[in-house]
Amino acid sequence: QSKLGALQTTKMALKFHEFEKLTKPFVCAQVENGTLLYFDNLKPFELFTMIDGTRHNADLSPLEGESDCSFKGVIGNHAYFRSIRGQIIKFFRATVENEQIDFEKINEMTRSEISLFKHQPFYFVELSREWAVYHYYENHTEEGEKFVNHLSKYDQYYHSGILYLFREHSNAFVEKVNEKVVIVEGPLIDPDVISFYTPPHSDSIYIANSDQNVLLVLNTINLYVSQISYEPPADSTNHSFVGIHNDILTMAFDGVWG
Repeated sequence: QSKLGALQTTKMALKFHEFEKLTKPFVCAQVENGTLLYFDNLKPFELFTMIDGTRHNADLSPLEGESDCSFKGVIGNHAYFRSIRGQIIKFFRATVENEQIDFEKINEMTRSEISLFKHQPFYFVELSREWAVYHYYENHTEEGEKFVNHLSKYDQYYHSGILYLFREHSNAFVEKVNEKVVIVEGPLIDPDVISFYTPPHSDSIYIANSDQNVLLVLNTINLYVSQISYEPPADSTNHSFVGIHNDILTMAFDGVWG
């Protein structure tokens, strides 16, 4: 974990202190109220939270028969997941209430109908020269948020009604295409080693490059990108966002598991 206030005042590398040591590579996520979720995305799947030192497991019976399930992001106090089996895509939602995790299937579609966001619980549908964007729980038979752009060329990130399109490029620049689309390109936006995170109600999008140990912060108001280096544990190979709560940034560093 690291205090984000330091980003405004120091040019030194952002330093983390150890919050918790895991014995296996769980996918970790923090919802808006600060609750941490731990997910094992290999069968047999596990999803749990720790409350006052007690482990509370989710009933994952909605995943029965599934061989694949991946975490796809947090919106508010909900965590979202996706499974793909053949041509069938299923969307799931987890919510922690009264010391229990409610895990439910919220939608099901076929792969031929939609295209998926890589980093978030959204999908899009091509409509002639437009793309309509939907939440996992929305059906594309309804009216969606429409954007005019070629989404497949970019990593898509949706925030506060605006579509941000990220792509690796030798030159760094930010371009506002129109009121609903912003393009961000740069040499550190390598799709193979980056992860994204946006705190609830925030004006910033955070991008971590786990190959270069760099945190990029896009201010969505003035479209300015800050670059901050950080120091990961020596044995870590993959870094991902867990969450930001009370101005504390938590990241997961995968390395040697014991």
